[in-house]
Amino acid sequence: MNQRVPTQGDRLPLLITLGVFVVMLACLPLVWMLDADIDEDRPMYQDMLRMQNLQALNVVNEGRPEDVTATDGEAVKVGASEFTASPGVTVVVRAVDENSFCVSASNDLGERAERCSE
Repeated sequence: MNQRVPTQGDRLPLLITLGVFVVMLACLPLVWMLDADIDEDRPMYQDMLRMQNLQALNVVNEGRPEDVTATDGEAVKVGASEFTASPGVTVVVRAVDENSFCVSASNDLGERAERCSE
């Protein structure tokens, strides 16, 4: 039989694979920290999207948007629906004209966002 003697180069792919795996494991705490930081803003964006949908529905049904401000768990009526802001979130709607509006949101962490309808 033809047996070959193992050399140092035979282990190189295995060592590279193990090294990459160890580096990826070392990065996990950083990834978890960034994910938790991003998730802190999620209620603000969800509230802003819900308010946009309610205002768009109100424009279709009532013919105009409503100026509304909801803060930190406060419930407000938008057309026939009720909207409650998440804790720590403030949502403000201002009508631009009879068919369009802007929804701005902020949270107690200092993040702000605004979207306007077309």
